[in-house]
Amino acid sequence: MEERANLADVFDFTFTKFVTPIVVKIAFIVMMVFAGLMWLAIIFAGFAGGFWSGLGAIVFGGLAFLMIVLLYRIMFELVMVIFAIKKNTDRLP
Repeated sequence: MEERANLADVFDFTFTKFVTPIVVKIAFIVMMVFAGLMWLAIIFAGFAGGFWSGLGAIVFGGLAFLMIVLLYRIMFELVMVIFAIKKNTDRLP
C-alpha cells in the first residue's frame, strides 16, 4: 500500500516516514517536461538555420531526449531500489 506524504513529513526530524519516493515521481515528471521543452527549443533553433539543420535537430534532438529520459529514469530507479532494500531489510529479524 502506498502512503501519501504531507508537509509535516518533510520536517520530521526522526525520519520515520520517507518523502523521497514521492519526490522522485514528481521530479521525473518535471524532468520529462523540461527535456521536452529543450527538444522543442532545439527544433526551433535548427529550423532557424535551415531545413536540413531543422531535420537534423528533430532526429538528433529526439535521440538526445530519449537518452536524457533513459539516464534520469535509471538514476531515479536506483534511488527507489535503495528504498526498497531498506523496506525489505526492516522485516529481517
